[in-house]
Amino acid sequence: MFAKKVLPAAAVALALVLGAGLTANAADGTAAPTSSPSATKTPLSQASKDARAAAQAAKRAALVQYRLDLAKYQAAKAAREVASAPIRAAYNTAVSNANTALSNALNAITVTGDARSTASKAARDAFKAAVAAAKVTRDAALAALPALPAKPKNPEGND
Repeated sequence: MFAKKVLPAAAVALALVLGAGLTANAADGTAAPTSSPSATKTPLSQASKDARAAAQAAKRAALVQYRLDLAKYQAAKAAREVASAPIRAAYNTAVSNANTALSNALNAITVTGDARSTASKAARDAFKAAVAAAKVTRDAALAALPALPAKPKNPEGND
């Protein structure tokens, strides 16, 4: 029922609005604007064409060089990761062994009172010393690896 009443009313209102706009435009007496012929493009000079071609060639050459540099960078990064993997594994093993030694030392303490806290402190200090030694060894080994080159910049600007 809604559609029976509203749709015809909307159609009549639309016709009145459009009809009023058309009659107002006709009564105005001015001609409707027409599209003007498009302006013809002037041909580019040969120097302009040469400059554009040179710029495109330079851009292509820069992109090719970027791709080569990026491949070298990725190869160097992968080689560094391969070289640093055993160093990190040795560090993780040393820390795990120190953690196991701490746990065993704490479980082995049978005394009570001040002697227990002294033995516990000694075990924790030994753990901290072992971890510090492992860090020093790891950092020295990583510093001995060749430095990673700087990542090349994309000439198109979207890195």
